[in-house]
Amino acid sequence: MFKVYLALGLALVIVGLSVVVQNEDLSTYRVWSAVDSLRIAPADAAANQSGAWQLWVKGSHGDACALEMQSEIARFPHNIDIQLYREIPSTANCAGDEAFFERRLALSDAILDEQPPYLIINDQVWSIAYATDEAESAPELQALALMPAHVEQAALLAGADAADQYDLRIRGRLAGGCDLPALYSLRAATESVFLGVFNAVEAETACPDLLATFAEEVPLPATNALADSLLLVNAIPIHELERPEMSLIDKVLTNILAVTVQIEKADAVRVSLDVKGEQPDGCDLPVLVKQARQAKTVTVEVYREVPVDMFCPMILQPYQDRIQLAGDFAPGKYIINVNTYTQALEIE
Repeated sequence: MFKVYLALGLALVIVGLSVVVQNEDLSTYRVWSAVDSLRIAPADAAANQSGAWQLWVKGSHGDACALEMQSEIARFPHNIDIQLYREIPSTANCAGDEAFFERRLALSDAILDEQPPYLIINDQVWSIAYATDEAESAPELQALALMPAHVEQAALLAGADAADQYDLRIRGRLAGGCDLPALYSLRAATESVFLGVFNAVEAETACPDLLATFAEEVPLPATNALADSLLLVNAIPIHELERPEMSLIDKVLTNILAVTVQIEKADAVRVSLDVKGEQPDGCDLPVLVKQARQAKTVTVEVYREVPVDMFCPMILQPYQDRIQLAGDFAPGKYIINVNTYTQALEIE
């Protein structure tokens, strides 16, 4: 099944990233360029080069149209994302052999802050190894391969402070056998926006057929295109824009695995429960306890209140606590219910 997801996801995502997009006015097409090689070098102050580093990119266009190449640079949590493209008039005659180009791009301190470990240009990816001995030493680049994530759920959340600020809340499965972070690439056109979600692996490396669940909230680069365009996340359309004030609360029960009854006899009989279990996700939220008693049946609810728009890491968290039951207990047989766990109790 993993190989099916991989093949389908790769086909859809690469189509989304490399497709020729026709603009709304029907006058131009956006065409992404092919990258053949690149290197990073420090900016040369004597040559009035701006930015902390200069990225030298060599590549080719698949046609002979001599048009200015444009670039867009964005930053995601684990990667730099760069688009290199041309806007080609629909009336242009681009027949002819491919044309080669060389382009220098400035990478600013803001883009390089905290040293993102990966770089994506169009549909290619490189790992970035930063020098540790000298501050002026250029990072080393290693070409890798993009492996699409399997996206199960995604929502676009409007920013509270600015109309053109958005967060993407996304849930899905990654190649868990390689334990790699999620990488993102944004390709905006007039009528649609393609967001790719990937892992980056060495070309000769095959990750085990194991999918690990992930959940993240990712800030997207400021662009008005998202407000009026169809957002496609690994070819999955996101139609609705969610807003934070519409948040609701889910009651998420703790999975109870064991209950041990402790009886304390003094002037009256008191009962407490040593409860062991696990939370079904990794959200760090307060655990709430409610209890009720009717005749000889005691019902205890152990749960957390989780906002429905909160994306929780899909990992089990252990839970253990002692719960003091309210009131005194007369001799007799009782039933103790803790969520779905049932424990018999007899007090003599």
